[in-house]
Amino acid sequence: MSYSKADLRSYLADVEAVDRVDYVSKPVNLYTQVPALCSEARRPLVFSHIEGYPGWRLVDALLTNRKHQAIALNTTPDRVIQDYAERMLKGPGDIVEIKTGPVKAKVWLGQEADLTRLPAATPSEGIDVPHLELKASDFHIPTISGAIIITKERGTDVQNCSFSMVQVAGPQRGQCYILSSHTWRNIESYRAHNEPIPMAMVIGCHPAYELAAVYTGPHPGYSELQLAATLLGQPIPVTRCETIDLQVPAYAELVIEGYFDPQAGPYIHTSAHTDTYSPIIGEEIFFDVTAISMREEPIYRHIQPTRFTDHHGICEFYIAPLLYNTLRSKGINVHDVAVPMHSSINCAAIQMTANCREEVRDAILTGLAMPFLPRMIIAVDKDVDIQDTDELIYALSVRADPAKGIIVLEDLRSFDLEPLGELIPGLESTKLRSAARWGIDATKPPLNSPERRIQFERLRARGEGKATLKDFIDR
Repeated sequence: MSYSKADLRSYLADVEAVDRVDYVSKPVNLYTQVPALCSEARRPLVFSHIEGYPGWRLVDALLTNRKHQAIALNTTPDRVIQDYAERMLKGPGDIVEIKTGPVKAKVWLGQEADLTRLPAATPSEGIDVPHLELKASDFHIPTISGAIIITKERGTDVQNCSFSMVQVAGPQRGQCYILSSHTWRNIESYRAHNEPIPMAMVIGCHPAYELAAVYTGPHPGYSELQLAATLLGQPIPVTRCETIDLQVPAYAELVIEGYFDPQAGPYIHTSAHTDTYSPIIGEEIFFDVTAISMREEPIYRHIQPTRFTDHHGICEFYIAPLLYNTLRSKGINVHDVAVPMHSSINCAAIQMTANCREEVRDAILTGLAMPFLPRMIIAVDKDVDIQDTDELIYALSVRADPAKGIIVLEDLRSFDLEPLGELIPGLESTKLRSAARWGIDATKPPLNSPERRIQFERLRARGEGKATLKDFIDR
């Protein structure tokens, strides 16, 4: 049976065919330079000379904008969220298990399977936190930030994929921040029987795998790997791990195998989606390594978790497609949904055409009912580009009526990375917090108020769309 050979390397070639990949051959320091350079990047960035890590390449900034997301999904920039959302409704694609694959070119076992041999960067500078007795140096922790975590429920073959921040705690030991409730259910299914909990970390795939892994809609009885096959439009190849009973992408760059140690310990947060250190310190479980396999000349996938990077670009797919499909299922005329990168995943913009004001309110309340995020919803009309922050500010400034168009909901579920969240009594041991959310109606008057609606038509320069400067400027 044929299958897709799409991988990280083919994606980089696809980007080069229509845009550009930035290659850095100069020596770079993993700890003092790579994080800052990745945080600045807005197109795929490949380092080929990492000081102290010969033979490794490192890549980041694969999905920071619609152009590169469109390449990953084989669509156009204006159809990224819509096409992703519609493909997710098709359900699972096929996977093909093969005996081996490129990811098995090298296999490290036992003491050789050493996390400190991997080019895991320290993502952020530290700060002094006197009330917690923390110093800036305490935050300097190598962190594996670009891994897809694969687990499965005990007694089944149904796997689940999610993302995690895994801090290197020792040569064969990591500590994992895990948000996914599905991953936690899988962990608990083994812990309830006092059995070892298998987990694999997959690093460096075609971005379609990453965009499938972040999906949050229902997928009963199948895994996000099968959704990756749906996104790619072909079956995908998987192979068995060396030391645990899990399937992993055969064309991945790197796979780390092992078992969770559910005993939690103090975990210092070196970053959060809010571009803060919140909640600064928590309690997280550990992971013990049993094997590491990789391709020849492996490319280490890094996701720099500071402003505003793949960390935010990928997480948009946690929110926007599910909200888009939900609004469509309600019969609301929604054109697109976006999570502006500079909102740190906290704001979703709904582009819609409302028949009546009640539809706008329904759309906003639907967005505010999403799990955990976003904490802010802005509804705008089709003539507002929701990828352009300036356009959103225009809509907020001209079309939003603060006396009638703002909705505030208090005491909703949030999670511990939200600095405004407060502990919920009785749930102190969970990641759940209580926080407020708000929505803003920045649409024009609806279609059932045509006289008022026409007053908000945007000015267009005479000849706009017909005459452009590029055709007239002397070169």
